[in-house]
Order: sequence, then C-alpha cells, then structure tokens
Amino acid sequence: MIGRVSAVRREDGFTLVELIVSLVIAVILMVAVTGTVRGALANSRANRFRQEATSVAMEAFEYSRRLAWDNLAMASIDPQAPLIDPDAGVLLSSETGLPSNEPLLQCPTGAVPAKTVFTSEDVTYTVWLYVTQVNASLRRVYALVGWEMEGTSFTHRSESIVSIVSAGGITAGDQPVFPDAAIVATGNVSLAPGTTQSSPPTAHSASIWLNQSFANLDAVVDGDIVAGGVVNATPANVYGTIEQNAGTPVNVPTVPEIEAWRSAMRAEAVAGGATGGNLVVSGGTLTAPMYVDGTLELQGTVHIAGSGPVYASGLLRLQAGAVVTADGAHLVSDATIVFETGAEYRVAEPTAGGVVAFAASTQALLLRGGDDGTVQGLAYAPYGGILLTGAESWHGTLVAHGSAGLGEVAMSGGIGVVYPANLLPTSAIVNPLRPPPPASVCG
Repeated sequence: MIGRVSAVRREDGFTLVELIVSLVIAVILMVAVTGTVRGALANSRANRFRQEATSVAMEAFEYSRRLAWDNLAMASIDPQAPLIDPDAGVLLSSETGLPSNEPLLQCPTGAVPAKTVFTSEDVTYTVWLYVTQVNASLRRVYALVGWEMEGTSFTHRSESIVSIVSAGGITAGDQPVFPDAAIVATGNVSLAPGTTQSSPPTAHSASIWLNQSFANLDAVVDGDIVAGGVVNATPANVYGTIEQNAGTPVNVPTVPEIEAWRSAMRAEAVAGGATGGNLVVSGGTLTAPMYVDGTLELQGTVHIAGSGPVYASGLLRLQAGAVVTADGAHLVSDATIVFETGAEYRVAEPTAGGVVAFAASTQALLLRGGDDGTVQGLAYAPYGGILLTGAESWHGTLVAHGSAGLGEVAMSGGIGVVYPANLLPTSAIVNPLRPPPPASVCG
C-alpha cells in the first residue's frame, strides 16, 4: 500500500526538493547564458567601435590623397599631440615603429588637420593626423585614432604613402602619370583570383588603377581600386576604397614620347656593346648595357653586372629553370618577353631593374613570379598587355597601356603581386617619361 501511494504522488508532481534543485540549475544556467550574451554583446560593440576607427582612418587617407601637393601638409602642429617631439618637429620612430624619426611637414597651404574630435554611439573618438616628409617626392600620412569604452582606452594606427605623381591635382590634361600602385592598366584587370600585397605590409599602397573594368570577387587588394569602368570586387577584400566609373584615371605617355624613350634605351645599349644575330647565353656573366640584334635566350644561372638596358630586337626568353640576377640592369625587347616555367629574374635595386616589352599584343609580357622575397621590379608593356602565371608572386609592379584593348593585366593560378612601397613613383626606368614635377611652395 505504501508503494502504491508513493507511485501516485510521483504522478501528481515534483517533490519540494526536486523543485529547489531545478530552480538552482535554472539560475545557474541563466547566469551562464547571461554572461555569455553579455560578453558577446561587449565583443560586438568593441568590434563595431574598432571598425568605426578603421573607417575614420581610411577616410582621412582618401581625403589626403585628393589634396594637391601643396595642400598635402599639416595645417598646424599641436605640441600636445602624442607620438611626436614638438621641439624637434618629428614623428618619433620609438612611438610609431618607423625605421627612423621623420620630419613633420607643416605649411601655410597645408590642409590636413592635426586633431579632430567626434562622437558616434555615445563614444568620443580623437583623431590625430601627421604628415611627414619621406623624401622630395613622397609623403607619409599617419593616423592615430583613440577612444574609450567602459573606462578602457583603445587606439587604432595606420598609415599611407602618397607620391607626387599620385597626389590629387597633379594629373592634368594628357600628361603621362604612373600612379603609385601595384597594377596600372589602360585595359581590364582580372586577378583570377590573385592578390596584391604591400611591402612593408603597413604601406597599404598595393592599389590597382585601370581605365576599364576590374573583375574578381575572390581577389584580395591591399590598397585602392580606381577604375574607369565597373568594379566587380568584394569590398571586404579591398583594404582601401573602391571607385568605379572614374573617367580616365590612368594617363599615359604619347607614342612620340614612348618612341623617343625607346630610342634612347637602344642607343645606350648599342654604346655598351652590340651583338649581331641570335644569342643564347647558358650561365656566366653579362655586362649591361648591351644590345642583341636578334633574339636573346638565357639559360641556367646568369648574372648581369652593371646597370642600364640589356636590349634585344627580337624575342627575349628566360628558359625553364633559368635564374637571372642583376645588379641594376633591366631587360628590354622590341618583341615579346617570355619567362618559361620556373624562370626567375632577380634584381638588387628594384627602382633600377625590371622588364620592358614593346610588342603590341595582349601577352607582350608572359611572366612567372620569383622566389619568396626576391624582387623583379617594374614589368612594363607600353603597347600591350601582361599575363602573370606560375606558383610565386611577382615582386614589383605591372604596367600595361596598349591601345584598343591590348593594355590588359591578367593573372592565372591564384598568384599575385607584392608591391614594394613607392617602387613605381621612384623607378629610374620610367623617370624619363614623367612630366616635370610641379613647382611647390611646401616641402
């Protein structure tokens, strides 16, 4: 009878002890869930504020790049600003991680504010901007964004390099301009998927400038995309800004200017030493400048001493597995330049070396990349296009501006371009094609 009564009671409901245990477990679970939700919300808010700070810095860089050269300077120097020595007028390397202290650039025409403060979602942000003089043709814009959340201070730092040839207000008429970018093209650009990376990574200058359309949703671009046509890219994969239907962002030299430059390089090569007929070099050393009136094929391990052009009137080919090193010489062909599988070109001075092919075809330059960390410099097709393929990235920049759709840049195999900061604005190869810099009252 007792057992029967107990069974009935179990059917009627929980005992008091069971209820208390259930409540305790429920409270524990609620506390745990509440803590998890609170932590998730806090992380979400923190990420949102950091994204806001990143966006503010990028807007500051975009504003700075639109300024004319004389306006790309600080309007004033705040002696209370962090990261600087106000007496010496420098941005401190010890505070920023830069290789050395850099002089702050302040001018009467400067339009970059030293400090701005704004509020978003009840959080106050303080934005410090610094403009420094890297050299006569390069300036650095450094941003420090600070804010507080629940009594804790946070900061975001980033920087951008602006060259005199890519600053706002410099592009005028049909003057030849080579923007500071990893890829410059008058045609389309397709990375399939591919990447552009800056070297050093903090430069974020591995941009893409083109007059037609960009296409690849999987491509990762460590810089801006500025296109005359349509941009088909994933914004989250682009470090900087995306500007499409931008008219003609890439202005190029005229044919007479290119031909005069070409003749000067040929004359320099001939003066260094001319060889008639086709030439095959299998190992050993060449001395630049030199001229080959025919095809030039390089095999094995070849070193090019000296500087200036190694110029071939016909096809210039690096055979499969060839490793060509150069002190500062560049390879030039009136026809096509081809790098076979595994062929590499390595230059000691990226601003002095590179490859130039004058063929009027979509593959005036058919290239492979180089070993990780090696530098190839400028790859330039004044009348045609560039195809980059292989297992390693090209360490340099790709420039193609052939007419009638020839000036296209394409990649296959998912490789990319590693862009040494400011390589193109300081490249000795194309300096003769640049317009004289505008007179400046600032710096």
